[in-house]
Amino acid sequence: MAEVEAVQLKEEGNRHFQLQDYKAATNSYSQALKLTKDKALLATLYRNRAACGLKTESYVQAASDASRAIDINSSDIKALYRRCQALEHLGKLDQAFKDVQRCATLEPRNQNFQEMLRRLNTSIQEKLRVQFSTDSRVQKMFEILLDENSEADKREKAANNLIVLGREEAGAEKIFQNNGVALLLQLLDTKKPELVLAAVRTLSGMCSGHQARATVILHAVRIDRICSLMAVENEEMSLAVCNLLQAIIDSLSGEDKREHRGKEEALVLDTKKDLKQITSHLLDMLVSKKVSGQGRDQALNLLNKNVPRKDLAIHDNSRTIYVVDNGLRKILKVVGQVPDLPSCLPLTDNTRMLASILINKLYDDLRCDPERDHFRKICEEYITGKFDPQDMDKNLNAIQTVSGILQGPFDLGNQLLGLKGVMEMMVALCGSERETDQLVAVEALIHASTKLSRATFIITNGVSLLKQIYKTTKNEKIKIRTLVALIPLALEGTDVGKVKAAHALAKIAAVSNPDIAFPGERVYEVVRPLVRLLDTQRDGLQNYEALLGLTNLSGRSDKLRQKIFKERALPDIENYMFENHDQLRQAATECMCNMVLHKEVQERFLADGNDRLKLVVLLCGEDDDKVQNAAAGALAMLTAAHKKLCLKMTQVTTQWLEILQRLCLHDQLSVQHRGLVIAYNLLAADAELAKKLVESELLEILTVVGKQEPDEKKAEVVQTARECLIKCMDYGFIKPVS
Repeated sequence: MAEVEAVQLKEEGNRHFQLQDYKAATNSYSQALKLTKDKALLATLYRNRAACGLKTESYVQAASDASRAIDINSSDIKALYRRCQALEHLGKLDQAFKDVQRCATLEPRNQNFQEMLRRLNTSIQEKLRVQFSTDSRVQKMFEILLDENSEADKREKAANNLIVLGREEAGAEKIFQNNGVALLLQLLDTKKPELVLAAVRTLSGMCSGHQARATVILHAVRIDRICSLMAVENEEMSLAVCNLLQAIIDSLSGEDKREHRGKEEALVLDTKKDLKQITSHLLDMLVSKKVSGQGRDQALNLLNKNVPRKDLAIHDNSRTIYVVDNGLRKILKVVGQVPDLPSCLPLTDNTRMLASILINKLYDDLRCDPERDHFRKICEEYITGKFDPQDMDKNLNAIQTVSGILQGPFDLGNQLLGLKGVMEMMVALCGSERETDQLVAVEALIHASTKLSRATFIITNGVSLLKQIYKTTKNEKIKIRTLVALIPLALEGTDVGKVKAAHALAKIAAVSNPDIAFPGERVYEVVRPLVRLLDTQRDGLQNYEALLGLTNLSGRSDKLRQKIFKERALPDIENYMFENHDQLRQAATECMCNMVLHKEVQERFLADGNDRLKLVVLLCGEDDDKVQNAAAGALAMLTAAHKKLCLKMTQVTTQWLEILQRLCLHDQLSVQHRGLVIAYNLLAADAELAKKLVESELLEILTVVGKQEPDEKKAEVVQTARECLIKCMDYGFIKPVS
């Protein structure tokens, strides 16, 4: 009875509102709120009371009520717009702007929303202009930031305002002229992360596009201090300092071509000495134990971006020559780090790869054979200088360095593989009982095998070494990594060899975590051999394991699904869904369940004149639980993605409703849940279709399931059934009961 009375009070409130008696309307909605627990009704009542608040200029109450409606339904566009209006009146323009921006995203053609966006944007810009119009404002910000008794929110606001000012030429100059650099140094001295970060970001803006200012700031802050700030563990801080250094480098080198208003710079500065000093400090960071992995990465990023020539038509490659002479050994030390050794420098997952990229860029930037010979000799001396029969860790570093160079300039890496002692050392590492030794040797072999036609060492020696490790190691990760070298064999070997290699890859891909088995970009190389294995001329086990491998890969990312689609695997996967062989049909259906997440696959189902959707619907009616589960998953995602497919489902077979009802009553909870999701998608897609479902036995099924007490196992199933019933109530096909 309470719910019925709440609905009546809502209607009463609506009548008062239409008669412009907003006080009476507010009272009715308030009484109704006390009587109901229905979420949809609660959202409507709060939204309506917010409208009353706007009419009576009770903007705080209006904003609060609208927020409570939004808490129930984050996409309630009326509530969002009403809160936006209330916030605008309260002067909270930035919050109001976010709300109307959300409204405009949901309804981009609504002129009211577009006009509100324009008006708020103008108001915000004007507010900022006034806020930052005087020099005293700059001084006030510093006073707030340097006063330890300032309130936290005031400090945060002042810091953000300072950053914004520093990014504008006029604001940056105001800060600079108002003793800003000295004050920013004081902020750095506080050692409070939020203040240091604000100071760094402000300095970054002030350096951008202004050579003289950048020079003063570099000398005032000092390059050693800048590098020590970049060396910290905090990723946000390290990146902010990297951006500051990049702004300084751009300004000193003339890379920042931004035009400036006002006075021309008075001084023409010789910046070469400063730029060389920055490069020298970045190289020192690479080998310092005090530098975090994040800091090392940022130093490598800066060297990668700023040392090699951006255009080879420019004759001067003196920066590269300087780094080769003064820093190549330091870069090689980073490339040769072995994370499992106690002597290892702090690294991230990307550090060694960034160092390999830098070696490659430096090598490519050399202009002649003598320069390349000099580069190679430094590498040879560094690697052979590490060989030590008494110290296996040094040998590990040597082979790890070769591995890193193979990821950079491959020709150079292949030459280094032929150095006296390198092959012998790899053989020794392969036969070692230490897993770290085996893993380093395997990684070197993998990188050596990436370009089979040119990798003379791996063709001659690699297979036997890999077999030796595979037989002796008990570490599954090492076993998997030894097999990764099979990728080039699967693509470039003999016909028989290709099939055997591809089948071995399929076995790995089917049962392993692809992120471990095929890290980085290599995972995309696995797709083609697996797709080629999907052939009726292959035996059933090869087809089955290829499908399992593709299922595993297609579940990882949309980029992998796209790769599988581009390799034209879909027709073969569909063919195996027709197979009489239970395991093949199950594997193919599971693979399709993952593939339907990809947009281009969905478009094939949307196209007219094919039986793809019919096949999936009929597979949902199979007696095999695993096939049913996979097919129901695919159908759930397809009907969620496109309303057209909801309607199409009802046309492909006369058995669709019976199959859907069986899914919703399935004794396996995962199948039942997928069936209920399909039912919800159909109900949400079209009112006429929803009516047809309500008139069938499906309504009784939903009611029975929805009335269950949701224990931990059945929670999703019961909740989905209840959402279906709520959708039916929204249409007015059924009424709520107390």
